[in-house]
Amino acid sequence: MLVLSRRSILRFTVCAMLAFAELSHAQSPAETHIKLELISEQATAPPGQPLRVGVLFRLEPGWHIYWQNPGDSGEPPKVQWGLPPGFTAGPIRWPQPIRLGSGSVIDYGYEGQVLLMAPIEGTSRGNATSIPRMSADVKYIVCREVCIPGKAHLMLAAPAGAADWAAWHALFEQTRAQFPKPMPASWKVTAAADKEHFILTMQARPQVSSASFFPLEPSQIENSSAQDFAPTRTGFRLTMEKSEQLTKPIAILRGLIVLGPGRAFEVAAPVVSQ
Repeated sequence: MLVLSRRSILRFTVCAMLAFAELSHAQSPAETHIKLELISEQATAPPGQPLRVGVLFRLEPGWHIYWQNPGDSGEPPKVQWGLPPGFTAGPIRWPQPIRLGSGSVIDYGYEGQVLLMAPIEGTSRGNATSIPRMSADVKYIVCREVCIPGKAHLMLAAPAGAADWAAWHALFEQTRAQFPKPMPASWKVTAAADKEHFILTMQARPQVSSASFFPLEPSQIENSSAQDFAPTRTGFRLTMEKSEQLTKPIAILRGLIVLGPGRAFEVAAPVVSQ
């Protein structure tokens, strides 16, 4: 007899919802809940430097898209670039996510507005040139009570005037402020694992009053379970329940330690079994 765990049943249900949503796309188009635009930070392609472009998602209140680890359901956006010969796109830079949902289903993602940036390499080494023609084919899932798959073909177009360029540049600056940062050299992090938990211990100054962990890989921690924060003399300790879907030991626990808005730090802690 096949026995499904609660999490397996959840994922099966979510997949069924997505399939139904795709079939009923004409009745509930994703475009009514989200607007996408391909924008550039620079008015010209700087010589010898990457061109910074991004897909701007504007969501209706209550709707969300997903981080690179979506959590208990959903999928992150995927971008296929259409670039001129000689140009290549780097990986997407993911801003700090938030926790979404309640109860037994917790996701990681974005509400309101988010810019997913990527560097475009291949600019000339001479003088600055006009921005080359480029496009992006974007596939995404937008969710509220239901999830709706969507796709968009975007062309990069110059804004109308200097004020629009300034607004775009401000968006890029605001997004960079939300990028996870390398952990300060003075901080130290260790990870231990027992049968049911991961325990992250952080030596950090100044003292912090709260913290949460966002795993980089799915199915490692139980996303819906509370993370037990305990201050220590030199920092803090964070205890997290292991995922029901975790089937083998983890050598390194990778993710983000988030201390507040604009205060996300990348961690990669070797795991020692207790």
